[in-house]
Parts: sequence; C-alpha cells; structure tokens
Amino acid sequence: MSVESDQYAFVMERLRADFPDLATQLDQELKRGRAVSGQKLRREERHERASRLEEAHLPALGKTDVAVIPYSGEERVELIREALLTLAETMYASRQAALKLTIERGMEQEIRFGDPEEENPSFIYLREETEHARAVLATVRDLLSEGLDEMQPEGAR
Repeated sequence: MSVESDQYAFVMERLRADFPDLATQLDQELKRGRAVSGQKLRREERHERASRLEEAHLPALGKTDVAVIPYSGEERVELIREALLTLAETMYASRQAALKLTIERGMEQEIRFGDPEEENPSFIYLREETEHARAVLATVRDLLSEGLDEMQPEGAR
C-alpha cells in the first residue's frame, strides 16, 4: 500500500468517527471521480478507453469529450486537505462575522436556541466560539503544513 493510501485510510477513519457527514461527502466525491477532457487523458488511459469504446462499437473519444477518471492517491489526500482547511476557514470566518456584527450593532454576543418557556435553551457564546474556531483553524493549518504523514498511526510510519 502506498503512503498516500495509508494517509487516506487513516484520515478517513478519523473523519468517519468524528465527522461522519463530512466523511460521507468526501467518499461520494471520490467515488464519482474527476472529469477530464479527452485531450488531457494520459496516453495509457486514452489507449485503454479507446480499446473499450472500440469493443463496444462506439466512436472514439474526441479532444472535447469528457471522461471521468478515478482520483490518484495523491489527489485523494489533497482533496481531504482542501476540505478540512475550507471547513476550518469557513467555521472561523462565519463566527468572526457574527461576532463583529453583534459588536457593531450593540447586540448580545450570546445566541440562544430553543423556547425558554418550553425547554431549557442552548447557548452559544460568540466570543468563545470565535476563539475556539480560530484555534481549530490554526491547528488544521499546522497539521496540514507538517504533512499528513505526521498524522499516521505509529505502526504506519
């Protein structure tokens, strides 16, 4: 198994345990593969597809036709890296924007969920949430800049 496959398996296992919805979205994207033009297919891929199309009595792929090919191991790892970074950046930016808005408008920096008359409401304290999201973003950036090989289990290094 390649290093990229080990990294992918390790990270996806963690995501399935901690963020199952994100893991499912990534799995679906990776199973779909990526679309490339017939012109950008590698020579071996183009030859293999041409043989299959010929066997099925279909026309050959043209330069403007689109083919779906699986992600490589490196591409799968990069897709996960981009998804995690985008998620962390979005979490921080949305909380930061909400906090800024409450400060500018003189509003409470506490968000309540639920009807206080019918149930115990839940609270989010924007200042704390924003700081937590900033710390998460910094952690994600640090982990990704070190490389995913640092995240592998001890036995896989």
